[in-house]
Amino acid sequence: MPFRNKGYDPETVVFLQQCLDIATEAACRLTGSLPSEDLRQRLAIALMEGAEADLSNQDELIDFAVKSLPEFRKRLAN
Repeated sequence: MPFRNKGYDPETVVFLQQCLDIATEAACRLTGSLPSEDLRQRLAIALMEGAEADLSNQDELIDFAVKSLPEFRKRLAN
């Protein structure tokens, strides 16, 4: 789990893990890519960044993470 050794309390780790699972599914649907460890890592980094910026609503946090992906921004540009 990418969130365990980052100083988050156990409830936050569970919350971020749930967000990561949902964000991974959403990113794969939107970009047409398959789930990969690289994708999950990039989403996890974005989720931690969003959490540090005080995004606490699950939908907002997931949206923030998915929109951070270059693949998503490229798709929007086309």
